[in-house]
Amino acid sequence: MVMERRLGSRVLFEGAKFAVKEIDVELAPGKVVQWEIIDKGGHSIAVVPVDGAGDVYLVEEYCGATDERALSLPKGMIDAGESAEAAALREMREEIGMAGDLRKLSEMTVSPGYLTQKTTVFLATGLRPDPLPGDEEGRIEVVKMPLQAALQKTLSGEITEARTIAGLAL
Repeated sequence: MVMERRLGSRVLFEGAKFAVKEIDVELAPGKVVQWEIIDKGGHSIAVVPVDGAGDVYLVEEYCGATDERALSLPKGMIDAGESAEAAALREMREEIGMAGDLRKLSEMTVSPGYLTQKTTVFLATGLRPDPLPGDEEGRIEVVKMPLQAALQKTLSGEITEARTIAGLAL
């Protein structure tokens, strides 16, 4: 049985946050196709922070690609030399001003047909105040609500960010 394999790639565009590449993929003997992919150049984290009362902390921020303010989990990229756990704690401290005890829930892809980024999702409990200055370019707001209300917002279509929906469901 012949498996698909990548034969090569070329950079079409390189920006500060990602590169667009054209890749050559052999789908079957003699059948080579070119696909365009977005190489995010790293791994990200997302955190489901839940306090003792069963409330979840989300972040509302502007998302340029969809031109809307959206609710999502605290999330971000893992810095060079940083573990996924350290990145999760840093992002929680920067975005919601809290630290907590982490448990890995899953590792996921969002659009693996064209996006290289993988995200590790954590559950954070035992939340305690421990803020760090944020590095966000835009304004973010912390939104605290019962976990069941957040789940309802996924069902109603108010929360649409895939990692957030998956994280809340997990």
